Amino acid sequence: MKYMESVTKAIAYIEGHLSDEITADEIAKWVGYSPYHFHRIFQSVTRNSVSEYIRKRRLTHAAYDLFYSNLRIVEIAIKYHFASQEAFTRAFQQMFSITPGQFRKQTDMKDTPFRAMEKKALDEVRLRQLHNGAALDPVIITKRRLQLVGMEIRRLHSHVIGKLWDSFRQHVSAIDRRRDPESIYYALIELTGDKWEVSYTACVEVVEEGKLPEGMVYKVLPSTTYAVFSHKGAVARIQDTFEYIYSSWLPKSGRKRLNQPEFARYDHRYLGPSNEDSEFDIYIPIGPKSSYFAEE
Repeated sequence: MKYMESVTKAIAYIEGHLSDEITADEIAKWVGYSPYHFHRIFQSVTRNSVSEYIRKRRLTHAAYDLFYSNLRIVEIAIKYHFASQEAFTRAFQQMFSITPGQFRKQTDMKDTPFRAMEKKALDEVRLRQLHNGAALDPVIITKRRLQLVGMEIRRLHSHVIGKLWDSFRQHVSAIDRRRDPESIYYALIELTGDKWEVSYTACVEVVEEGKLPEGMVYKVLPSTTYAVFSHKGAVARIQDTFEYIYSSWLPKSGRKRLNQPEFARYDHRYLGPSNEDSEFDIYIPIGPKSSYFAEE
């Protein structure tokens, strides 16, 4: 069996046993490798150890239980095999930047890195994207204050976003004081504060606020430090890049995602939504490295 197929089979087994007591040795036996060889394969393919991957998947399912069930926090901790409620709280806060108790009480989801809440497990297609579709080591930059003008929607369905861009490109010439008249576009993604609702703005940068064309909005992002990742390939697979950022890179980075919008920046490297040679950058707002994370 090929390595990618073996890891995909292992992940399927993990998904079916998240509330069971499972070990790396047991999973290795299931896919037909020695524990040592399997651990090396799994870590090479997923960028996580077996135990790290299991812990992240349990925490993601635990977050859904906190949000949608009436189970007590200690019951959820026990369900997903944490040694204590305290151990569960520490792990949950490290992954989601918020305690389980705070998470359950909140109605404004802006303080939660919502992309880490994606409940999908990795599959073979997404594993290949993890290897081929994103620059694994981001560039850390501090970007000046950013002023944007564009058209906004409150849904992330691909067909709706496509229509938004078609409409925006037809009217972009009406925007005054545009900084880059020809080639630079932005896609701004914000949590609205209404549970998991997300707003999406197709926009361009302006040098200062001017008269807004009908149907457009003005957005200002303060000077912020960002982790910048390059997504390569079709836009349809962008969620796999976000999966890597939020489920793998961010928990290990020692940094916390700031309560500010993230955005994609499209320049001459972007060749269209379906072009496999397309490339564009994703900006994730981050704070300084935390000693709390460094000690974990």
